[in-house]
Amino acid sequence: MKVLVTGGTGFVGSQTAKALKEAGHSVRLFVRSQSKADKIFSQINISIDEIVLGDVTDKAAVEKAVVGCDAVIHTAAMVSTAEKDADMVYQTNVVGTKLVMDCALAEGVQKIIYVSSVSAIFNLGEASMHEQSAVCDAKNPYGRSKVDSEKYVRKLQAEGAPIVITYPSGIVGSGDPALSEPHFGLKMFVSQFAFTSAGGMQLINIQDLAKAHVTILEKINGSDRFILGGYYYSWKDMIEKTNNVTGRKLFNVHIPGNVLRVIGRLCDVITSITKQELPITGEGMVYVTQWVVADSSKAERELGLVFTDPDKTLEDAYRHLYQQGYISAKKAGKLAS
Repeated sequence: MKVLVTGGTGFVGSQTAKALKEAGHSVRLFVRSQSKADKIFSQINISIDEIVLGDVTDKAAVEKAVVGCDAVIHTAAMVSTAEKDADMVYQTNVVGTKLVMDCALAEGVQKIIYVSSVSAIFNLGEASMHEQSAVCDAKNPYGRSKVDSEKYVRKLQAEGAPIVITYPSGIVGSGDPALSEPHFGLKMFVSQFAFTSAGGMQLINIQDLAKAHVTILEKINGSDRFILGGYYYSWKDMIEKTNNVTGRKLFNVHIPGNVLRVIGRLCDVITSITKQELPITGEGMVYVTQWVVADSSKAERELGLVFTDPDKTLEDAYRHLYQQGYISAKKAGKLAS
Protein backbone atom coordinates (compact mmCIF):
# COMPACT_ATOMS: atom_id res chain seq x y z
CA MET A 1 0.00 0.00 0.00
CA LYS A 2 1.00 3.60 -0.51
CA VAL A 3 0.47 5.18 2.90
CA LEU A 4 0.45 8.87 3.76
CA VAL A 5 1.68 9.62 7.28
CA THR A 6 0.98 13.11 8.60
CA GLY A 7 3.18 14.44 11.39
CA GLY A 8 5.98 12.27 10.03
CA THR A 9 8.72 13.96 12.05
CA GLY A 10 6.96 13.39 15.36
CA PHE A 11 7.49 10.41 17.66
CA VAL A 12 4.42 8.45 16.58
CA GLY A 13 4.63 9.48 12.92
CA SER A 14 8.32 8.64 12.44
CA GLN A 15 8.14 5.28 14.21
CA THR A 16 4.92 4.33 12.41
CA ALA A 17 6.56 5.22 9.09
CA LYS A 18 9.55 3.05 10.03
CA ALA A 19 7.26 0.11 10.85
CA LEU A 20 5.38 0.56 7.55
CA LYS A 21 8.60 0.52 5.55
CA GLU A 22 9.84 -2.57 7.37
CA ALA A 23 6.51 -4.27 6.54
CA GLY A 24 7.03 -3.54 2.83
CA HIS A 25 4.69 -0.59 2.32
CA SER A 26 5.41 2.61 0.38
CA VAL A 27 5.43 5.69 2.62
CA ARG A 28 4.70 9.30 1.76
CA LEU A 29 5.39 11.75 4.58
CA PHE A 30 3.52 15.00 5.06
CA VAL A 31 5.82 17.29 7.02
CA ARG A 32 6.70 20.96 7.43
CA SER A 33 10.48 20.57 7.31
CA GLN A 34 12.49 18.59 4.75
CA SER A 35 15.72 18.97 6.72
CA LYS A 36 14.13 17.71 9.93
CA ALA A 37 12.67 14.70 8.12
CA ASP A 38 16.02 13.91 6.49
CA LYS A 39 17.79 14.07 9.85
CA ILE A 40 15.29 11.91 11.73
CA PHE A 41 15.07 9.15 9.12
CA SER A 42 18.80 9.03 8.53
CA GLN A 43 19.22 8.42 12.26
CA ILE A 44 16.88 5.41 12.16
CA ASN A 45 18.27 4.14 8.83
CA ILE A 46 15.00 4.37 6.92
CA SER A 47 14.61 5.66 3.36
CA ILE A 48 11.24 7.34 2.81
CA ASP A 49 9.70 7.02 -0.66
CA GLU A 50 8.16 10.49 -0.90
CA ILE A 51 8.00 13.68 1.14
CA VAL A 52 5.32 16.33 0.66
CA LEU A 53 5.92 19.63 2.40
CA GLY A 54 3.05 21.53 3.97
CA ASP A 55 0.91 22.20 7.01
CA VAL A 56 -2.22 20.27 7.98
CA THR A 57 -4.13 23.56 8.14
CA ASP A 58 -3.39 24.27 4.44
CA LYS A 59 -6.17 22.67 2.37
CA ALA A 60 -4.28 22.80 -0.93
CA ALA A 61 -1.25 21.12 0.64
CA VAL A 62 -3.39 18.40 2.25
CA GLU A 63 -5.22 17.75 -1.02
CA LYS A 64 -1.88 17.33 -2.78
CA ALA A 65 -0.61 14.99 -0.07
CA VAL A 66 -3.52 12.52 -0.23
CA VAL A 67 -3.60 12.12 -4.03
CA GLY A 68 -2.96 8.53 -5.09
CA CYS A 69 -2.72 7.12 -1.56
CA ASP A 70 -4.28 3.82 -0.52
CA ALA A 71 -4.22 4.73 3.17
CA VAL A 72 -3.71 7.68 5.50
CA ILE A 73 -2.43 7.65 9.08
CA HIS A 74 -3.04 10.99 10.76
CA THR A 75 -0.61 11.49 13.65
CA ALA A 76 0.03 15.25 13.36
CA ALA A 77 -0.89 17.18 16.50
CA MET A 78 0.34 20.04 18.65
CA VAL A 79 0.70 19.33 22.36
CA SER A 80 0.55 22.35 24.67
CA THR A 81 -1.63 23.23 27.65
CA ALA A 82 -0.58 26.91 27.65
CA GLU A 83 -3.36 29.44 27.03
CA LYS A 84 -1.03 31.43 24.77
CA ASP A 85 -0.94 28.47 22.38
CA ALA A 86 -4.69 27.84 22.45
CA ASP A 87 -5.44 29.15 18.96
CA MET A 88 -2.52 27.35 17.33
CA VAL A 89 -3.42 24.13 19.14
CA TYR A 90 -7.02 24.38 17.93
CA GLN A 91 -6.01 25.12 14.36
CA THR A 92 -3.52 22.26 14.20
CA ASN A 93 -5.51 19.64 16.06
CA VAL A 94 -9.10 20.39 15.08
CA VAL A 95 -8.96 22.24 11.77
CA GLY A 96 -6.04 20.08 10.65
CA THR A 97 -7.82 16.84 11.54
CA LYS A 98 -10.98 17.90 9.74
CA LEU A 99 -9.00 18.78 6.61
CA VAL A 100 -7.05 15.52 6.58
CA MET A 101 -10.18 13.42 7.11
CA ASP A 102 -12.26 15.33 4.56
CA CYS A 103 -9.56 15.40 1.88
CA ALA A 104 -8.75 11.71 2.32
CA LEU A 105 -12.43 10.78 2.02
CA ALA A 106 -12.89 13.03 -1.02
CA GLU A 107 -9.93 11.28 -2.66
CA GLY A 108 -11.62 7.94 -2.01
CA VAL A 109 -9.07 6.62 0.48
CA GLN A 110 -10.48 3.42 1.98
CA LYS A 111 -8.18 2.98 4.97
CA ILE A 112 -7.73 5.87 7.39
CA ILE A 113 -6.30 5.81 10.90
CA TYR A 114 -6.82 8.75 13.22
CA VAL A 115 -4.46 8.68 16.21
CA SER A 116 -6.43 10.07 19.13
CA SER A 117 -5.52 9.69 22.81
CA VAL A 118 -6.99 8.08 25.90
CA SER A 119 -7.17 11.63 27.29
CA ALA A 120 -10.12 12.21 24.93
CA ILE A 121 -12.16 9.53 26.73
CA PHE A 122 -10.86 9.92 30.29
CA ASN A 123 -13.99 10.13 32.42
CA LEU A 124 -13.25 10.32 36.13
CA GLY A 125 -14.84 7.59 38.20
CA GLU A 126 -15.43 5.04 35.44
CA ALA A 127 -14.32 1.46 36.00
CA SER A 128 -12.17 1.52 32.86
CA MET A 129 -11.71 3.21 29.50
CA HIS A 130 -12.88 1.20 26.51
CA GLU A 131 -13.74 1.67 22.83
CA GLN A 132 -17.30 2.78 23.57
CA SER A 133 -16.38 5.24 26.32
CA ALA A 134 -18.02 8.64 25.95
CA VAL A 135 -15.96 11.63 24.92
CA CYS A 136 -14.88 13.51 28.04
CA ASP A 137 -15.28 17.15 29.05
CA ALA A 138 -11.77 18.60 28.83
CA LYS A 139 -10.78 21.97 30.29
CA ASN A 140 -7.38 22.96 28.90
CA PRO A 141 -6.81 24.02 25.25
CA TYR A 142 -5.08 20.81 24.24
CA GLY A 143 -7.72 18.61 25.86
CA ARG A 144 -10.55 20.57 24.25
CA SER A 145 -8.90 20.27 20.85
CA LYS A 146 -8.61 16.48 21.16
CA VAL A 147 -12.22 16.23 22.30
CA ASP A 148 -13.51 18.36 19.40
CA SER A 149 -11.44 16.32 16.93
CA GLU A 150 -12.74 13.10 18.47
CA LYS A 151 -16.34 14.20 18.12
CA TYR A 152 -15.83 15.09 14.46
CA VAL A 153 -14.16 11.78 13.59
CA ARG A 154 -16.82 9.79 15.46
CA LYS A 155 -19.45 11.67 13.44
CA LEU A 156 -17.73 10.59 10.23
CA GLN A 157 -17.59 7.02 11.50
CA ALA A 158 -21.32 7.09 12.22
CA GLU A 159 -21.86 8.19 8.61
CA GLY A 160 -19.95 5.15 7.36
CA ALA A 161 -16.48 6.59 6.77
CA PRO A 162 -13.70 3.92 6.81
CA ILE A 163 -11.81 5.46 9.73
CA VAL A 164 -10.16 3.56 12.58
CA ILE A 165 -9.45 5.53 15.76
CA THR A 166 -6.57 4.46 17.99
CA TYR A 167 -6.26 5.56 21.62
CA PRO A 168 -2.70 5.27 22.91
CA SER A 169 -1.80 5.93 26.54
CA GLY A 170 1.54 7.51 27.47
CA ILE A 171 3.92 6.69 24.60
CA VAL A 172 7.54 5.95 25.52
CA GLY A 173 10.58 4.16 24.14
CA SER A 174 13.47 4.76 21.80
CA GLY A 175 13.42 7.16 18.86
CA ASP A 176 11.60 10.15 20.33
CA PRO A 177 12.85 13.17 18.30
CA ALA A 178 11.99 15.52 21.19
CA LEU A 179 11.21 15.29 24.89
CA SER A 180 7.56 14.25 24.77
CA GLU A 181 5.33 14.68 27.83
CA PRO A 182 5.49 11.02 29.02
CA HIS A 183 9.28 11.02 28.68
CA PHE A 184 9.44 14.31 30.59
CA GLY A 185 7.41 12.71 33.37
CA LEU A 186 9.79 9.73 33.55
CA LYS A 187 12.77 12.10 33.52
CA MET A 188 11.33 13.91 36.54
CA PHE A 189 10.51 10.63 38.29
CA VAL A 190 13.92 8.99 37.92
CA SER A 191 16.06 12.06 38.50
CA GLN A 192 14.18 14.56 40.67
CA PHE A 193 10.90 13.52 42.23
CA ALA A 194 10.14 9.85 42.90
CA PHE A 195 6.99 9.34 44.92
CA THR A 196 4.19 6.95 45.73
CA SER A 197 0.57 7.96 45.88
CA ALA A 198 -2.87 6.81 44.88
CA GLY A 199 -3.29 5.91 41.22
CA GLY A 200 -0.49 5.32 38.75
CA MET A 201 0.34 5.68 35.07
CA GLN A 202 -0.20 3.68 31.91
CA LEU A 203 2.47 3.39 29.23
CA ILE A 204 2.73 1.85 25.79
CA ASN A 205 6.01 1.10 24.06
CA ILE A 206 6.24 3.03 20.78
CA GLN A 207 7.17 -0.20 19.00
CA ASP A 208 3.85 -1.76 20.03
CA LEU A 209 1.91 1.28 18.85
CA ALA A 210 3.66 1.38 15.47
CA LYS A 211 3.13 -2.35 15.00
CA ALA A 212 -0.57 -1.97 15.86
CA HIS A 213 -0.98 0.71 13.19
CA VAL A 214 0.53 -1.56 10.53
CA THR A 215 -1.67 -4.47 11.61
CA ILE A 216 -4.80 -2.31 11.49
CA LEU A 217 -4.04 -1.27 7.91
CA GLU A 218 -3.45 -4.85 6.87
CA LYS A 219 -6.32 -6.54 8.73
CA ILE A 220 -9.13 -4.09 9.47
CA ASN A 221 -11.63 -2.81 6.92
CA GLY A 222 -14.21 -0.11 7.56
CA SER A 223 -14.51 1.89 10.77
CA ASP A 224 -13.39 0.69 14.18
CA ARG A 225 -11.74 1.80 17.43
CA PHE A 226 -8.88 0.32 19.42
CA ILE A 227 -7.58 1.17 22.88
CA LEU A 228 -3.79 0.81 22.90
CA GLY A 229 -3.06 1.25 26.58
CA GLY A 230 -0.08 -1.01 27.20
CA TYR A 231 0.63 -1.65 30.88
CA TYR A 232 -0.66 0.08 33.98
CA TYR A 233 1.93 0.82 36.67
CA SER A 234 0.87 1.77 40.19
CA TRP A 235 3.32 4.24 41.73
CA LYS A 236 4.64 1.42 43.91
CA ASP A 237 5.20 -0.60 40.73
CA MET A 238 7.02 2.36 39.20
CA ILE A 239 9.45 2.54 42.14
CA GLU A 240 10.10 -1.22 42.12
CA LYS A 241 10.48 -1.54 38.34
CA THR A 242 12.64 1.57 38.03
CA ASN A 243 14.89 0.21 40.77
CA ASN A 244 15.02 -3.10 38.91
CA VAL A 245 15.92 -1.76 35.46
CA THR A 246 18.40 0.87 36.68
CA GLY A 247 19.95 -1.10 39.53
CA ARG A 248 19.42 1.90 41.80
CA LYS A 249 17.36 2.37 44.95
CA LEU A 250 15.27 5.48 44.45
CA PHE A 251 14.62 7.67 47.44
CA ASN A 252 10.88 8.33 47.44
CA VAL A 253 8.17 9.87 49.56
CA HIS A 254 4.50 9.06 49.85
CA ILE A 255 2.16 11.94 49.07
CA PRO A 256 -1.61 11.48 49.41
CA GLY A 257 -3.53 11.94 46.18
CA ASN A 258 -5.65 14.79 47.52
CA VAL A 259 -2.49 16.70 48.47
CA LEU A 260 -1.06 16.31 44.96
CA ARG A 261 -4.32 17.54 43.46
CA VAL A 262 -4.27 20.63 45.70
CA ILE A 263 -0.67 21.31 44.64
CA GLY A 264 -1.74 20.98 41.01
CA ARG A 265 -4.54 23.51 41.43
CA LEU A 266 -2.17 25.94 43.16
CA CYS A 267 0.26 25.60 40.26
CA ASP A 268 -2.59 26.42 37.86
CA VAL A 269 -3.23 29.63 39.80
CA ILE A 270 0.46 30.55 39.72
CA THR A 271 0.58 29.90 35.97
CA SER A 272 -2.48 32.06 35.36
CA ILE A 273 -0.84 34.95 37.25
CA THR A 274 2.75 34.65 36.02
CA LYS A 275 2.01 33.22 32.54
CA GLN A 276 4.90 30.82 33.14
CA GLU A 277 4.23 27.13 32.50
CA LEU A 278 4.98 24.81 35.41
CA PRO A 279 5.66 21.06 35.18
CA ILE A 280 2.74 20.37 37.55
CA THR A 281 -0.88 21.10 36.61
CA GLY A 282 -4.23 20.43 38.19
CA GLU A 283 -5.34 18.18 35.36
CA GLY A 284 -2.03 16.34 35.42
CA MET A 285 -2.40 15.59 39.12
CA VAL A 286 -5.88 14.22 38.54
CA TYR A 287 -4.40 11.84 35.95
CA VAL A 288 -1.57 10.62 38.18
CA THR A 289 -3.72 10.08 41.27
CA GLN A 290 -7.07 8.99 39.81
CA TRP A 291 -6.13 7.23 36.60
CA VAL A 292 -8.82 5.12 34.92
CA VAL A 293 -7.20 2.05 33.35
CA ALA A 294 -7.50 1.82 29.56
CA ASP A 295 -8.66 -1.68 28.59
CA SER A 296 -6.67 -2.96 25.59
CA SER A 297 -8.20 -6.44 25.48
CA LYS A 298 -9.93 -5.82 22.14
CA ALA A 299 -6.62 -4.91 20.46
CA GLU A 300 -4.95 -7.94 22.00
CA ARG A 301 -7.76 -10.20 20.82
CA GLU A 302 -8.50 -8.83 17.34
CA LEU A 303 -5.07 -7.54 16.32
CA GLY A 304 -3.06 -10.27 18.03
CA LEU A 305 -1.14 -7.52 19.80
CA VAL A 306 1.26 -8.65 22.52
CA PHE A 307 2.55 -5.73 24.56
CA THR A 308 6.24 -5.43 25.37
CA ASP A 309 7.17 -6.58 28.87
CA PRO A 310 6.61 -3.66 31.31
CA ASP A 311 10.20 -3.78 32.60
CA LYS A 312 11.51 -3.72 29.02
CA THR A 313 9.33 -0.71 28.19
CA LEU A 314 10.77 1.26 31.12
CA GLU A 315 14.26 0.09 30.22
CA ASP A 316 13.80 1.38 26.64
CA ALA A 317 12.47 4.70 27.90
CA TYR A 318 15.17 5.34 30.51
CA ARG A 319 17.95 4.25 28.14
CA HIS A 320 16.60 6.65 25.52
CA LEU A 321 16.58 9.48 28.07
CA TYR A 322 20.19 8.73 28.95
CA GLN A 323 21.37 8.43 25.35
CA GLN A 324 19.74 11.73 24.46
CA GLY A 325 21.36 13.48 27.43
CA TYR A 326 18.16 14.08 29.42
CA ILE A 327 19.37 12.10 32.46
CA SER A 328 22.88 11.52 33.78
CA ALA A 329 24.76 8.23 33.87
CA LYS A 330 24.28 8.23 37.65
CA LYS A 331 20.50 8.47 37.27
CA ALA A 332 20.43 5.85 34.47
CA GLY A 333 22.36 3.43 36.67
CA LYS A 334 23.31 0.17 34.95
CA LEU A 335 21.51 1.28 31.75
CA ALA A 336 24.37 3.72 31.14
CA SER A 337 26.68 0.80 30.47
